Amino acid sequence: MALTVSEGATGTYTPPEAGTFPARCCALIDLGTQTATYEGETKAARKILVSFEITDSDNRRDDGSPHIVSKRFTASLHPKAGLRKFLEAWRGRPFTAEELKAFDLKTLLGIPCLLGIVHQEKGDRVYANLSSCMKLPKGFAAAPGAVPLVSFDLDAPDWQAFAGLSSRLQAQIAEAPEFAKANPPKTVQLAAAGHAPAAPAPAAIAPPAGAAGSGFDDMADDVPF
Repeated sequence: MALTVSEGATGTYTPPEAGTFPARCCALIDLGTQTATYEGETKAARKILVSFEITDSDNRRDDGSPHIVSKRFTASLHPKAGLRKFLEAWRGRPFTAEELKAFDLKTLLGIPCLLGIVHQEKGDRVYANLSSCMKLPKGFAAAPGAVPLVSFDLDAPDWQAFAGLSSRLQAQIAEAPEFAKANPPKTVQLAAAGHAPAAPAPAAIAPPAGAAGSGFDDMADDVPF
């Protein structure tokens, strides 16, 4: 569950080009506790999904809309955690001990970066994988984003935001034990099996259980969050 590829197969969808492109964080989704089996071992862990809009006007979908690429992480800032390594590469420096105490994930929304995209072929499909994230070079202005900022937190659920997610993502979140504990409205539960409405207006997100951290407000000289 390390990577989430952009949708599509060859023939019906052209994935984003491989390379390094400016982007903005456009979605932070709490997936709840998810179970995965790897090499015969089954583990459960709280997961989050971080999505980016590629803002390069020359790297667009066939219909002219921006590409969205995503990556899944275990919701942890443990020294060996992928999320911590990803964020430290993005900001260009390590976390301090104080920052690790109360990191607020919502500070990522709307923040620009440089994303590394690599292609991977499997059968007749070409996947665009998010391979790296870096801060923008000094003097480099990122284009404004076109997609609404979206967030969803199972510890403080905004069901309007949930209703705006894809049915596939809704169904995955609904499998997490935190979903039932959140007492979702019946109409929202039904939405998970049907078509999702348009994306909601921006919503705030609190860090999922197990994620640490605050800081980034004092990073204006490095990245603007």
